[in-house]
Amino acid sequence: NAENIREETLQKQPKEIEYISKKLQSYDWKTYPHRCLLILDDFASHPLLKNREQDMCRILKKLRHFNISVVICVQTAKSLSKDVKRILTDIILFPGLSEDDFMELMKESMAGKFDRHELWEKYKVIQDPHTSFRIHIYANKVQIVKSQA
Repeated sequence: NAENIREETLQKQPKEIEYISKKLQSYDWKTYPHRCLLILDDFASHPLLKNREQDMCRILKKLRHFNISVVICVQTAKSLSKDVKRILTDIILFPGLSEDDFMELMKESMAGKFDRHELWEKYKVIQDPHTSFRIHIYANKVQIVKSQA
C-alpha cells in the first residue's frame, strides 16, 4: 500500500510542480531571495522525514539558503527524527511533555547549548494548556508566553 502511495505521489509531482510554476509566473514573482513559509502539520511521522536520505530531509537542510522557513507541527517531539531535531532553530512547546522527552529533545537539538535542567524547571511548572514555552536558539532567548484568552 505504501508503494502505491509513493507511485501515486511521484506521478502527481510533475503536475504539481507545473501548476505551482505557472501560478508563480502569473503573479510575476521575480523577487530573489524568495520568501516562503512551508507548514507541515502532523507530518513528523511521515516516511519523507524519517530517513535522512529522503528528498524532504535533504531539502529541509538546505532551505535556509533559499529563505524558506518551515514550521513542523507535531503532537510529540519523539516523532521527529534526529536529523530534523538537529536543524531546529526555534522550538515552541506546550505543557504535557515528559521529562525524558524534554531532555531528549534538548540533547538532540541545538537547544542543547542551554542548561536543559534549568529549562526543565521552568517548563514543568506550566499548567495552562495555551501557554507556550519558546526556545529561540539563534537569539539565545527562552520565553514563556501566556495565553491571551
